Amino acid sequence: MTTTTSMTTGIPVVLTGQALQSLRESGYSLPAALGEVIDNSLEANANAIRIRLDEGTNVRGKKHVHRIVFADDGDGMPADILQHYPQIGFSTRYMRTDTIGKFGVGAKLAALNFGTRLDVWSRTTADEPWLRVHFDLMEALETEKRGEEIRIVPPQPADVPEEFQDLLPDNAGTMVVWSNVDRLEHGMRADNFDKLRLEVEKELSRIFRVFINDGITLEVNGQELLPHDPLMQMTGTWSEKVLMDYYRKGEGVNAPWKPEPLDFAAEVIRNEEIRIGESSAWLTVTLYPRSVVRRRGLGGDKLANNLRIPENQGAISFMRHDREISYTNVPKIFPRGVQDPDRFIGITVSFSPELDEYFGVRNVKRGAEPHDQLREKIRKLLDGAVSEARKRLETYWGDAQREAKEHSGEHGPILEAVAEANRTMPKARAEGDPEPERVFQDLATDVLGSSATDQERENYLGRIKDLPFVVESVDFPGKQFIDIRHVNGKVIIELNTRHRFYREMWAPLRAIADSEPGARHSSESVHTARRTLEALTLLLIAYGKAESMNENPNEQYAELRGYWGMFLDSMMGKVKDVL
Repeated sequence: MTTTTSMTTGIPVVLTGQALQSLRESGYSLPAALGEVIDNSLEANANAIRIRLDEGTNVRGKKHVHRIVFADDGDGMPADILQHYPQIGFSTRYMRTDTIGKFGVGAKLAALNFGTRLDVWSRTTADEPWLRVHFDLMEALETEKRGEEIRIVPPQPADVPEEFQDLLPDNAGTMVVWSNVDRLEHGMRADNFDKLRLEVEKELSRIFRVFINDGITLEVNGQELLPHDPLMQMTGTWSEKVLMDYYRKGEGVNAPWKPEPLDFAAEVIRNEEIRIGESSAWLTVTLYPRSVVRRRGLGGDKLANNLRIPENQGAISFMRHDREISYTNVPKIFPRGVQDPDRFIGITVSFSPELDEYFGVRNVKRGAEPHDQLREKIRKLLDGAVSEARKRLETYWGDAQREAKEHSGEHGPILEAVAEANRTMPKARAEGDPEPERVFQDLATDVLGSSATDQERENYLGRIKDLPFVVESVDFPGKQFIDIRHVNGKVIIELNTRHRFYREMWAPLRAIADSEPGARHSSESVHTARRTLEALTLLLIAYGKAESMNENPNEQYAELRGYWGMFLDSMMGKVKDVL
């Protein structure tokens, strides 16, 4: 009901407490929220920034992060500035175009997004006492209910609690504490505390990669972060560490795709200026090194996931004043849409704050949406750069495929992938050949020829000893298409290169699959041929696997295989070109 007083004197534009309650739904991810506080530390000339996530149990008995603590060794804030820290809209850099922040809302909204209380201690020299200011949303709501104005009281000297002392800088600096955190219960943002912490580390190491690379120390729960560079141009990065571990002491030690010397730096495909009025933005496109792209089909394996390759597919990193504000797909900006191989292409657009309006930067520094003309400029540049990167990637993979064939035969690459897939499948029940050594020696002769040296035979048998499936294309008489032997839990499949199916279907498909996309075969044709060969090989392996589930497969299925090959040869001779 409207009162006479309000009709004559007016009413507040904003009901502060209720508005702040609504602003808790700002939609921050946890890393983006933490980034707002880190921004302030960087603007205050901090060299070391520490973050601690404290885990606890809430009233419902659920594990959750109940408090987040930040500490930096920056310049600190004098009392008059410190009092304004919780004030939404205040910034000493308000609307400037030469700084990271400019709106005066980020750190405040970020704190409220996850908790209801904010405490800040700061000092400008080691000789001064720590001054503290705070804001408690629950207290503010009670104040508003009483009809009183919500105010931030001046900072007062206050000792920093003992539980935070280990994070404090020796001299000047600032400590920010978010408490009464109620939005980080296990199962909401992540399954558990460790996954949440790792997600924070991953995101912050990418968002602030330039600062970390240049010597700023950023810690999360005592772990100093390494920069994560989607362009793979920096040194001393997270990716470099993962690759070193993989190639020096992990699965890649003897990998056929291991480059010598090891290469960790991506190839720059495009580094081009984009003129926007009197200002400039820069588009950089890179193709990841051979140590990362390896060979086709490994873009989602353990190494790729450790390198964060899948999430890079189609993502563009927008860097504002050396700080990432967006890392995501931009609709309809990639030539012919985003494709699987694009996960190996790094893309960054860098710009300065005076271009915020052109890039659609919002007040919380989250997201970027280039406006129409700028978007079209970026799209045209990407059209040539991404197409070139895709072509070079095909060349890389073509070389790797030829090297893999020399190393492990025509079917080697798929056998390694199938070995991993077989790990969780039912185990074979076939009794196996009574003379396994003879079977393996015969296989080596079929593959290498009778003139192979003992060392060559030993090397070959060493390569296949740990594979659950072995597929080889060999020459043997008769109309049988495949021969299958079961030895010590292994399934050995030999394809007959004399058979009509191999000569008329398999070999032509292999020729297309081994070629590079170009004038003779389109990218789509090459991709289709490769996928068809994969599927056909998997079809045969799956059949061999099915046989192995019988205790006596040779007795049960040998005659079936013979008839199958004979009928296939006959039908292919009589039925063709009907589709």
